[in-house]
Amino acid sequence: MSRRHALWPILLLALLLPPGYYAWCMYWPRTLPAAGVTLPLRLGSSTAQAIADLEHSGLLPHPQAFRLALTLAGKPSLQAGLYQFHGRLSQAELLRRLIRGQSTPLFLRVIPGWRLQDVYAEMAKDAPYLDLHGLPPAALAARQLPALGVGSVSAEGWLYPDSYRYVPGESALSVLHRAAARMQRQLARLWSDRAPGLPLRDPYQALILASVVEKEGASADQQARIAAVFLNRLRLGMPLQSDPTVIYAMGDRYQGALTAADMRFPSPYNTYLHKGLPPTPIAMPGYGSIMAVLHPAPSADLYFIAKGKQYFYSQHYTVHLQQIRRYLQGKTGASHAATP
Repeated sequence: MSRRHALWPILLLALLLPPGYYAWCMYWPRTLPAAGVTLPLRLGSSTAQAIADLEHSGLLPHPQAFRLALTLAGKPSLQAGLYQFHGRLSQAELLRRLIRGQSTPLFLRVIPGWRLQDVYAEMAKDAPYLDLHGLPPAALAARQLPALGVGSVSAEGWLYPDSYRYVPGESALSVLHRAAARMQRQLARLWSDRAPGLPLRDPYQALILASVVEKEGASADQQARIAAVFLNRLRLGMPLQSDPTVIYAMGDRYQGALTAADMRFPSPYNTYLHKGLPPTPIAMPGYGSIMAVLHPAPSADLYFIAKGKQYFYSQHYTVHLQQIRRYLQGKTGASHAATP
């Protein structure tokens, strides 16, 4: 056997070993820890930083092979997201999921009836992957949303209740922008199709009243009739006399139950002391309460009381007093609204 023929096996092995080793590095699945591995890839991270994070998490035992695979794939972007891996995983499968962005969805909730401070608390407590840097204090948030027409007074009421998806590292302010833009679009659309003859000057007044209706806490089937009571009072120049406006005015002073003295709490938001609408919304109204204000029930009622989930309406004060005596006096967990 000639020397030349003796070299062929060595040359063949030399040719096959690198691709074989590469295939083993990329396609041989490895068992992950029993608890799995959770890895956030943050928005704006470079590929180098993402690979470093993957390596640090233990998901890349062969980072050089991973870099080569990424180059062979045309250097696609690794999508930001929260990734959770369990069981057995190969580097090839890891790369596929990162390129396709197959991550765990993250959402910021805005619940109907929440105040702006509730949204801020939600971001701080249950949205750990949001970037809170640059987020202004709640009292100054409106100044960061001028392009949306929110104005500089208050951002209260301007975040449309929904769940907003985000990725790790996304700016919290950008999510607020999306929620405010959504409210702008919805409010403009619903206002353009409003019922005729409403005693409301513009969409912002509709937003304010919808927030009051929302905070009354009624079920969807009662909101249109409650809205009718408040609209009828606006037409006649009667004060709204809504308890939630007093609660909003009192802020941290509110201890869970309103007293007769509380009804005299000095504030432009106190609709027992001041006629017309509060200066700004008092919460984030949902679709139902906005629709209730723009399409109220056909009603001449001026008063209502609530006993649990039951509502009783009346056009005359004498009937209203009778309902209070019948349903509320001596009862706990009951409330009344809209008195003269």
